[in-house]
Amino acid sequence: MNVHLSSAQQRGLIIIVAAGLVASGLALFLPETRTLSPALPDPIEITGVRILLPSFSDSQEKVNLNTASAQELTALPGIGDVLAARIVTYREEHGPFQTSDALKRVSGIGDKLLEKIQGLIELEN
Repeated sequence: MNVHLSSAQQRGLIIIVAAGLVASGLALFLPETRTLSPALPDPIEITGVRILLPSFSDSQEKVNLNTASAQELTALPGIGDVLAARIVTYREEHGPFQTSDALKRVSGIGDKLLEKIQGLIELEN
């Protein structure tokens, strides 16, 4: 199952899990003064229950438009299976993307979506 959560949903889920851990007495979270983006590590097995513990890093790994598979492209917000397949097809027919604006030539991708994913993509060949 491939679930995509918005950053607001991710933060909400983290808060709910943290509140549950604090309320149960299992953990105490102290606020940190700097804001970092979440990155999920490998799950930890605890008596048959899998729990993803969030960790925080300063940068998020970017998706390479010229080498990513359709599956990898679906990690981008607003890019589902259909758009991912269109991106791969366009790349196969026209060659690698030279600029991020070239992505707008793919049917279904406009200025708003491009702006949403701009900081999450790269174009290395």
